[in-house]
Amino acid sequence: MSHTKTILLLLILCATAGAAGCITASFGEITYNGSALTIRAENAHEPADAVLQVTVASVDTLVQDEVYKQARYVSLDRGANEYTIPVELEPGKYRVYLQLFVGDDRRASVIRDLEV
Repeated sequence: MSHTKTILLLLILCATAGAAGCITASFGEITYNGSALTIRAENAHEPADAVLQVTVASVDTLVQDEVYKQARYVSLDRGANEYTIPVELEPGKYRVYLQLFVGDDRRASVIRDLEV
C-alpha cells in the first residue's frame, strides 16, 4: 500500500472513530432546593420528545443505596433545557445518574455527586 493511501486510510479511521461517540446533548448543572432536583441539559440537535431517566443513590463509605428512580417523558428543545424532578432527600451524600434517550438513541449520560 502506498504512503498516501496509508495516510488517507488512517485519517478516515480517525474520523470514523471520533464520530462514533458523538453525543448531541449534554447535562449541565444539577442542583437540589430542598424539595426537587433541577437538571439542566443542552441540546445541539433538533427538538425532540425524549425520555429522561433519573436515578439517585445515597452514598455512605463503600455502600450505595438507590433511593429514587424515575423515567419521564420530556420535551428536549434545541439549546438550553431545564427539568424539575420533585424528590425528598435527607441531608447526606448522593450520586445522581442521568440518561437522556431519543427513541433508541442515548443522547447524553452522566454521573454526578450531590451533597444535600
